[in-house]
Amino acid sequence: MKTAMQELMEILEAKILLSDNNNEYMNAMNAANNNIIYYIKKEFLEKEKEQIIDAYEDGYEACDLDEVMEVNKRLTSGDLYYNMNYNQNK
Repeated sequence: MKTAMQELMEILEAKILLSDNNNEYMNAMNAANNNIIYYIKKEFLEKEKEQIIDAYEDGYEACDLDEVMEVNKRLTSGDLYYNMNYNQNK
């Protein structure tokens, strides 16, 4: 499973085209895509990860702990949940 930011990054990476140095439009589009990809990797992926972990842990804490542990003993932290479902570096 991929997060929305991971999917967006893949789309942008696929849009980078080979060009010669004489095509100013293509060079500008590639530079813009590379800039967006840089910021997604540097800032937005980590922020999205934190939001997913926080949402999971908020929901986990809102449930009856005994019931939750009975249903799924493996998922005890937001980090584990994120890594099992969204981490692309497995």
